[in-house]
Amino acid sequence: MTMQAEDLARNDRFKADVVAGLTTGYLAAKYATGETRAKVAARLVRFALEAHVPTVTTTTEEASDGTRTVEAIRDRPVTLADARAWIQASGDDPDDYKLSIRAIAYGQDMFSNRMSATPIPGARKLENPITPADIQRLSSMLWDTPAQAHPVTTSTPVAAILNLSDIQYGKGSPEATLKRIRNGVAKFIAYVARQRAAGVNIDEIVVVNNGDPFEGIAGNYANQTATVMRGGLRAQMKGVLELWTWVAGQVFPLAPKGQFVTVLCNHTQFGRQGGAKDSITSDSDNGSAFLAEALQMIVADKLPHVTFTIPHDEFNVYADVAGVKVGFNHGHKIPGSGEVSFVKWLGGQVRYDPRAYEAKVWVTAHRHHYAAYDVGSAFVYQCPSCDDGSKWLTDTTGIHARSGLLAFLIGNHDPLHTSDAVFL
Repeated sequence: MTMQAEDLARNDRFKADVVAGLTTGYLAAKYATGETRAKVAARLVRFALEAHVPTVTTTTEEASDGTRTVEAIRDRPVTLADARAWIQASGDDPDDYKLSIRAIAYGQDMFSNRMSATPIPGARKLENPITPADIQRLSSMLWDTPAQAHPVTTSTPVAAILNLSDIQYGKGSPEATLKRIRNGVAKFIAYVARQRAAGVNIDEIVVVNNGDPFEGIAGNYANQTATVMRGGLRAQMKGVLELWTWVAGQVFPLAPKGQFVTVLCNHTQFGRQGGAKDSITSDSDNGSAFLAEALQMIVADKLPHVTFTIPHDEFNVYADVAGVKVGFNHGHKIPGSGEVSFVKWLGGQVRYDPRAYEAKVWVTAHRHHYAAYDVGSAFVYQCPSCDDGSKWLTDTTGIHARSGLLAFLIGNHDPLHTSDAVFL
């Protein structure tokens, strides 16, 4: 009988019923045994509880929000101190949790206990929190320490480009245009110095006449004769040649290699009027090419390291710049405006001219405002004008025509083969 009573005392449901305070008669009837056997088994259960031997399996739960729950029968009610000790035993900080306890007495020295811990949002503390003293120390370092450059030096050769587009010398106020260019050249020299200080290996300077260096007399637009300066084409061309010679002397000594690139354009077509409809010679009769040839002769002795790219009658001009194939075009033969029009035009060019596709950078002008876009096979710059801008463009399209010189880098230092474009 004793063994049978011990077997019954090990039954979890029987133990729970004993803890719940069920009578001996009810226990005997529920478990189909005699009252004596049920009484002995109940005593065994109570004796085990008094000896602090676990007789009911501890139940634990954990929810998705981090809440933990444990239930167990003990000989005394649990306290909040027990709950804190429970959390600490798991390696966590009790202050990071909302703790709750519940204890239900089922008899003398028998309690059904429940403890739960719910994480407090944002309560977890940093292992090494920043103190007010740390903030003060960091603040003093910020203001007391001078700015330091952290250059990423590369041996990849890079060329610095100075683009002179649409000077249209002789239009409007030549003095303001010359002042703008002089200031721009000074900024370009500082730009080269900054890039080198940042670790860029600039070993080449490229000056580009991207078209329309002088204004012409008539034929390009209706009120041209009313805005052009006195002195005619001769004075305009002489002014440009003097300006280019000065620019060459300022920037080409900055690097061991140099290039001057020129394109053909609409304002400098030779003829009494600038418009193509009144020209009676070929596209090669162009003031941009003539002035570049004159400049080449002027600087040959003093700047022998400078090479010249001068087209005959081609509107697409190509040059190798720091190992990158670059295409130049004034832009007056490119129909439409913007990226879509350029891509359509370029698609026609590559059908007969493989160099048009090989060019990784394209540089255009003519439209008197800055734009840049990546068309996949190449990156494209549309350069701003050096003159006073274009009131007509702003009035008719709303596009802002900011004036200035454009500088940028070309080389294999960047996936686009170009970088760091700035207005000067």
